[in-house]
Amino acid sequence: MKTRAFRLALVIIAALSSLAPAARPSAAAAASRPTAFVSLSGQAGPTLMKATIVVRANRLLHYWKAPEVDNYWSWMPEVSFLVVGPVNTGSAFVVDFTNEAGAPWYSVECETNQIPAGQFERVSTPAVTTHVDKRTTLATGAFGFAVRLKNELTGTNETLFKGRYKVGKFHVGNNQPQFKNQFEYFVDQDWNLPIGYLYFDYANDQNMPPLVVSMWFRGALDDTKVAAYLFYNGKQIASTKQETGRAASDAVVLTNGNDAEPRWERWRFGFWNVRGYNLDTSSANNTSQIFFLNKNPGEYEVKVLRDGDLVRTTHFTVGADGRLADNGLAQKNNLGGLAMILPVKVLGESDGHWDAAAWKTEAFYGNPLDGFNAP
Repeated sequence: MKTRAFRLALVIIAALSSLAPAARPSAAAAASRPTAFVSLSGQAGPTLMKATIVVRANRLLHYWKAPEVDNYWSWMPEVSFLVVGPVNTGSAFVVDFTNEAGAPWYSVECETNQIPAGQFERVSTPAVTTHVDKRTTLATGAFGFAVRLKNELTGTNETLFKGRYKVGKFHVGNNQPQFKNQFEYFVDQDWNLPIGYLYFDYANDQNMPPLVVSMWFRGALDDTKVAAYLFYNGKQIASTKQETGRAASDAVVLTNGNDAEPRWERWRFGFWNVRGYNLDTSSANNTSQIFFLNKNPGEYEVKVLRDGDLVRTTHFTVGADGRLADNGLAQKNNLGGLAMILPVKVLGESDGHWDAAAWKTEAFYGNPLDGFNAP
C-alpha cells in the first residue's frame, strides 16, 4: 500500500504545473511580458521539466531477506516528474537505478501516455502495493538514476536526465530489541532551500498577470506562521498578510507524515495587487489599486517572516525598459517553463540543522545550476 507520505509528496507535482507551459500566456501577452523565459513551443521532442523531478525513499515494513521478521524496515526509490510533449505513441519512460556502489540496481518502466506538443503530464514510477519487495535495500549514501525515453516502434532509446540523490536514515521507536531494525529512510532535499522561483500567474489573468514568488522551507508551516512582504526601492508595496496577497503551501516532500521528521515544503507567495503589465484597455478596467512592474523600474526585495522572525530574502530588478532583469539561469541550465530562478538568502535558525552547501553539488539531484550562487 502507498504510504501517506508518498500521497502527500505527489502534491509537489501538481503544484509545479504552475511553472509549466500549461500557463503559457497568449501571443499578445507573450510579446509584451517584461522578460523572456524559455520557450517550449515548436520543440521537436519531449522536454523533461527538471524543476519538477522528485525522488524520495519509499519505506516498506519488511526486508525481503528476512520477510518473517517484523519491524525490519527497508526502502526503495520512487521518482516523479513532469514531461512536456510531444510524446508519441509507443513511447515509454524508463528509470534506471544504480546502488550506493554505482552498480546497476534495477530498472522500471513507467506508465506513459501519448502527449501532444505543448501539453504536459506527470510521469511516475509504478506504485508498490506490498511491504516485501526484492528490490529494497538497507543501504544509505549516494545513489544514482537515469530517465530514458524509448520507443520500440521507431527504434529510439534516449537518455533525458541523469542524477543522484543522498539517502539518510534515523531510528524510530524505543530501544527494545524488536525495534532495532526499525529505521525511517529519507532523500535529502536541502539543496532546494536557497533556490527560489519568480513567475507571473497567467492562469489567473493573462492581460494583467499577478506576481508570484515561491521558495522552500524545512519543517512544518502553516499560513499563520509565514508571510511575505514585497518592497520597491525600500518601501513596502505588498504583503501576503493583506487581502491582496496570499501565502499557500503548494509542494511537500516529507518522510512519513510526522512533522518532527525531515520535511521540506515549498510556499507560493502571490501578490495580487502587483502585476507584470496591463493589456486590458477596456474603460471598465479599474487599475487604480494595482502596482504595475513595467511602469516602475527599480530594485525589488521580498522578505519572509516565519513566526515573526526574518528567515528569507531575495531580490529582483525591473529595468528602465519595463522588463525583468532576467539572470538567465533558467535558460542557461535548460530548466524549461516560465519561471525565473531567484537566489534566496536563508536566515535564522528556523530550518534547524541543514546543509547550506548542498546546492553546490546536489541541486536538481546532482545537476547544480551553472552560474548560480547562493547569497
